[in-house]
Amino acid sequence: MIKKINILFPLIIMFMCFFINSSERIYDNMFLDIRSLLEIEFFKDGELYLKNNNNVIKKIDIELADLDTEKKNGLKYRSFLKENRGMLFILKNKEEYKKIDMKDMRISLDIVYINQFDTVIFVNKYVNPMRNIEDLNLDSPIKYILEINAGMSKKWGIKEGITKITWIMN
Repeated sequence: MIKKINILFPLIIMFMCFFINSSERIYDNMFLDIRSLLEIEFFKDGELYLKNNNNVIKKIDIELADLDTEKKNGLKYRSFLKENRGMLFILKNKEEYKKIDMKDMRISLDIVYINQFDTVIFVNKYVNPMRNIEDLNLDSPIKYILEINAGMSKKWGIKEGITKITWIMN
């Protein structure tokens, strides 16, 4: 009887280890599947006007990201963004723009960097999802970042050093 227990005990332990390991993999896959199904809706906080030489070139609806969690999530977990929409990040300090990333993004973007004078100073065009954004050495401190669909900066005529923004909240 003791020999049977000595033989069965290691088999039972091996079976339990296999089951526990398998259930962890199932749980991890289940979590990834749920995250891939997550879809966050656009919430209009205001309107933003893009101007060249005081002429409005485009008016878009914006969702603001001014809280840390909103900045961290940004446009992540969204499968689409309508053409006339964007997200405006309001930055607290000059280094905060370096924290913006494309992890868990599903759509390509144009990322527009705006200084304290509300002037576009750089446009990072066609930034693909799930890629790291290269470090930028910008001369002027960044006050805002505007994320819009890839290609819109060209289509709308956004120009570095010329285009200015004004925005109003709802």
